[in-house]
Amino acid sequence: MKKSLIYIAAVAAGLFSCDPYKELHNETQEDLKLQRENDAIPSSLVISEDDRVFATINEAHTDIPVQLSETYNANSYTDQRVIEVEYTLLTQSLAPKIYLQNEHYQITGNEYCLESEGWLPTEADAEEEITLTSDDYTFAGNRYPNFSESDYDEGDYKGYTYDSRLDAMISDILENHRSFDRTKTVDVIFEVYKAGTDTITYAADTLTGCTYQFLPTDNVESKITEILNTLNEDQAVASQIEVAYKVGEIGDISNEVNFFQKSEEAKWAVIATDALVHEYDTLQDADYTSFGLEYNSFSGATAYQNYLPQFLTLKFPYAQEGDNIRVSYDAYVSGSTDDYLAEYTFTAGMWNEVAPFEENTVTVDKFKYLHAETAWKVSLAEVITLTTADYAVTGDDKYGNFGYYDNVEGEYPEGTPVENIIDAKINHILTENYPDLMKDGQEVIVNYMYYDNGTNEVSRNYIYSGATETFERN
Repeated sequence: MKKSLIYIAAVAAGLFSCDPYKELHNETQEDLKLQRENDAIPSSLVISEDDRVFATINEAHTDIPVQLSETYNANSYTDQRVIEVEYTLLTQSLAPKIYLQNEHYQITGNEYCLESEGWLPTEADAEEEITLTSDDYTFAGNRYPNFSESDYDEGDYKGYTYDSRLDAMISDILENHRSFDRTKTVDVIFEVYKAGTDTITYAADTLTGCTYQFLPTDNVESKITEILNTLNEDQAVASQIEVAYKVGEIGDISNEVNFFQKSEEAKWAVIATDALVHEYDTLQDADYTSFGLEYNSFSGATAYQNYLPQFLTLKFPYAQEGDNIRVSYDAYVSGSTDDYLAEYTFTAGMWNEVAPFEENTVTVDKFKYLHAETAWKVSLAEVITLTTADYAVTGDDKYGNFGYYDNVEGEYPEGTPVENIIDAKINHILTENYPDLMKDGQEVIVNYMYYDNGTNEVSRNYIYSGATETFERN
């Protein structure tokens, strides 16, 4: 009886103990499942325009990893694997560059005026007469002993804008350099470049100058949002524009230029130049010469609007309805020459300047799976698939692959011990055929054929080390 109980207990123990072979079988099946799921992930993917059009690159870089995670069962075998994704981007043309003018600052309440004792033109007869000297012109900040014709117009002088820049300079000369008697009227005789001698009668008066600028305490993005939305409230989301503006304390202005992009909330935010999505054609010196211009730039007297439409007609005689082009040009404005941008669309047989033009473009980005983060990330890695010419570097071009016999410690080239022959061969190929990738920190993904009871494409990741001057396994 005692022996029977022992036997029954032994049988029961055997029934309820774990089966090591069954566990091994389950682990093997799970491992095979992970491999199959990894093998099902393609090396490239196309998201068609019918499926999705991304509004911005940032949107694509945010949403595509989510889509990849939902579509594929990535796992430990997928670690460091890269998918090239082709997708459609809705882009807005870079709007014409805008230099904020006085009326733009008035929109946001950034007009600051100063009244001071000065001199203004008068119809009264002159009681005195003076002729400006080189010393007077120098006092007013002029390099040469004359004014220019543009000085008669509204302009800036010593940080403030006056109805006439010339009047502001002469007022300053009379009041602060000559200390002229304010009880008398005076004829001021002066020289104008290419126009000769001129005379204007001045009387003591109150001079008003205004400055138009953002203050250091202002939220510039908020101010520019108000201005741009006032100028064109229908400008499309994701439009980009270059804005030149003034900012600083009163009397201490600095000029800044930044690119802005419109968000879905109709706000304009500063973006980096590497976030720009457009290029454009730039006028060459020969183009300005063909316009018959004296200088390689437009100006107030030679407005670009009078030249570019005809120029585009001659350059593109077979333009079709709806064709679009962006042109970068130089223009002399307010005493300096700067670059501007204009955009034209061919409609009704003419080139017409337009606001941002909507278009779809196809782009390709790489996304890498990081198993430690269980997430897909944008990758800047260069992806290379070895060719026959690459295998020829290492003498493997007969079969066009590496093999299990290379995936070991050994010598390459002969007499040089290495930890892994495949790594050594790939280093040789990259150094020989892809020297432009030899930049510190450059990541490279190498796809190659590998023989081991059959030939399959596999990949390895490398990062170039400037310190060791080698591509190190990542």
